[in-house]
Amino acid sequence: MEHFAFIICSRDDARYAHCLQYLYALDRSNVKMEIWRVSSRRSITAAYNRAMRRSSASYKVYLHDDVAILNRRFCRDVLKVFKANPSIGLLGMCGCKQIPPSGIWWEGVSYGMVYHGEPPRPLLFKQPTGLYERVAAVDGLLMVTRCDVPWREDIIDGFHFYDLSQCMEFARRGYWVVVPWQSKPWCYHKSTGKLDEEYHRLRQVFLKEYAPELSGG
Repeated sequence: MEHFAFIICSRDDARYAHCLQYLYALDRSNVKMEIWRVSSRRSITAAYNRAMRRSSASYKVYLHDDVAILNRRFCRDVLKVFKANPSIGLLGMCGCKQIPPSGIWWEGVSYGMVYHGEPPRPLLFKQPTGLYERVAAVDGLLMVTRCDVPWREDIIDGFHFYDLSQCMEFARRGYWVVVPWQSKPWCYHKSTGKLDEEYHRLRQVFLKEYAPELSGG
């Protein structure tokens, strides 16, 4: 029996309850499932690290509280991807083949799909030609890992660029980051997102740490 932990960073009771409704509806055949609610006023990386250290689950699903997992076979489909290639360490719903020099992932050639915004609309990128597409980074709306790599709370001290940073940390350890093939979006992410001053501050932090690797230096 495979062990999944769903780790939800949330300080909003209504959004958390809505997220749970979809988790409880998942097909849990041959799956042990646990749910962790975490929060932090300082950074999402700190919250995720706390749950990561406490959970013994082999597969950890880090997601926002405004994400609904629509694919009831989610666990089975995730396992199929991970078991297809032992090099795969991290999986997300959409992401970029290469991280652009700007650090803004969707400005690059991107793969995957998700329902997004309110009202929901499909956000469609390129489709993998096989079971998955290897990418450089994925969006943090939902990230699944098969091994524990510490989140960089030492540098990402907020709520942006934790996702791209984590993808880079997995790559540094030789793991692949992938986006699965989806016949229709597995998830709905209600947030429309915003590029505020905090986003651009952490973008510069990210680029300072990883820019040499993005350029191949």
